[in-house]
Amino acid sequence: MNQTAIPPAADLPELRKVIAAIAAKQSSIKLGQRSYVVLLDLVNSPDTAAHSSINQLAANFGVSASTLTRLATRLGYSGFNALQNIFRQHLAEPHFYSERAHQSQDQDSDLLVQVAQEEIANIQQMMSQVSTDQWQEALELLQNARHVRTFAQRQFYSTATFFSYCLGLLRDGVGVLGDSGHGVPHGLAQLNQQDLLIVFGSHPYSRIAVDCCRQARAMEIPTMVFTDTHGAPMSSDANCLFTIPTSGSFYSNSTAAWVVLIEAILTAYARRLGPDAIKTLEQREQVFEQMQVAYS
Repeated sequence: MNQTAIPPAADLPELRKVIAAIAAKQSSIKLGQRSYVVLLDLVNSPDTAAHSSINQLAANFGVSASTLTRLATRLGYSGFNALQNIFRQHLAEPHFYSERAHQSQDQDSDLLVQVAQEEIANIQQMMSQVSTDQWQEALELLQNARHVRTFAQRQFYSTATFFSYCLGLLRDGVGVLGDSGHGVPHGLAQLNQQDLLIVFGSHPYSRIAVDCCRQARAMEIPTMVFTDTHGAPMSSDANCLFTIPTSGSFYSNSTAAWVVLIEAILTAYARRLGPDAIKTLEQREQVFEQMQVAYS
């Protein structure tokens, strides 16, 4: 039978039904075990499937790009791009959180153990993706910047404020972009090539975060980006890019790997500053003590 004549699934829910039929041997589509596992991985990680290139996905799955192309054609698509459009179309619809919650409803294992194991896997994947060059570039940007501004929206706003607070313990000139209420454009207009913008964001991406990175690049403001995949819309505008996985049973983005990476970078930066870091921390502590910040 000519597999290309099979009507392809029109959306992700329909593609899931196709997978179920294949598993139950109720479909004329025949896949090898490896191709079937790859298809499951794609469906279970639609954000990665949508935003990664075919070569990046092939490397992640340990297969060749031609294997992904053959998988798409066996499912009835004209090529891998057509299959990938299913995931992109799905992510364009406003149901990210409910979809994640729906997936977790079908899992019966001990959730504490499961979520912990998922986060450990995310941390291990993050570690494998960070290179020495990235690490050194991040430290150079932090050390050379006149002013540092962090930025994020929605869930990752807390990540931006966490980074800003902890970095501000070590050096002056740190803040959250637009936190004064004057707006992001007003804050960006005060930065230049001597400064550093740090942006955090994962799927579903905030439009203002994407626009912020593009404007910073146009203004030649050095930008460090923390996001989920190399295909993220902010990645092409980054001078220094870190990709961190967010998969898991949590109904929003899992962020343990993000926190670990941030803490590691800030710790390395503190060690790089050496005695200057200790001196600055002591100055901060003196003010905290004088104003009785800590409850006693």
